[in-house]
Amino acid sequence: MEENSTTNYRKPLQWGEFDPNRRKNMFVGMWAWMWQRISAIAIVFLLALHVTLTYKPWLQFLLLLAVTFHATLGLRVILLDFNLVNVKYQRALIWGLTGLGLVVMALIWRSIY
Repeated sequence: MEENSTTNYRKPLQWGEFDPNRRKNMFVGMWAWMWQRISAIAIVFLLALHVTLTYKPWLQFLLLLAVTFHATLGLRVILLDFNLVNVKYQRALIWGLTGLGLVVMALIWRSIY
């Protein structure tokens, strides 16, 4: 594999150094990874609430929403890891799977209530 000599890498940050452009330079995959971890924590929290507060439709809706979001981001990881989708289509994959997940979630919610 050849190394591209025109690639300019920035100097690594030193301890305590602040990068003002860090948030805007974060790749979409990193945000997806972070939101999947946040949704996992939300699932644990909502599941504990669901066990203590049974038959609350608003809580069931939030739990279903968190599980759907977590599952769609998990499908993204599977599709990318098995090289079924090229990484350059990652942004479209995130939005497409999230839209599909919301449609499936709406169908499930409609069949329950």
